[in-house]
Amino acid sequence: MTEAKAVDLAEDRIPLEGIEEGIEELVEMYGGELGPARDHERELTLPLRRGAAGGAIHCTISWSTDAEHADGDMGTVRLHCDRDIDAPKTQRVFLLVAGIIGAVLFTLWPFFPHETAFGTLGALGGIVAIAVYLMTLRKTSGGIAADFLQRLAARQRGV
Repeated sequence: MTEAKAVDLAEDRIPLEGIEEGIEELVEMYGGELGPARDHERELTLPLRRGAAGGAIHCTISWSTDAEHADGDMGTVRLHCDRDIDAPKTQRVFLLVAGIIGAVLFTLWPFFPHETAFGTLGALGGIVAIAVYLMTLRKTSGGIAADFLQRLAARQRGV
């Protein structure tokens, strides 16, 4: 049995005024649930995938003021998740294999001029290869928790 790795994310230089309201708004927007609140800390549960019933991620979000800001209005926000929330690795491997097969078909089909089915397969293979390439460009590590923390930081900064 594999052991679940915990994930820790952090954002610094975030205005802390009204952060609890921001956390409540975002948890509601994501369809999660709020847990108990402690001093400068809040427990929450986020759905593993938006719009699908696929489990939940239990997180603890905490914030502290930065020492370099004497007035105490800026701080660091940390999000600790109970497990790894990255995309499934086997799905990525299968997509990359499909992309490689698509690229090979796209490359080889002109060498078989009498086979019209190869032309269709080659074109579809090329489309799959390009789609897989574009999907691998997107940053996936961190998943929904990283997205949550980035949105909270943007909301607090007023961006």
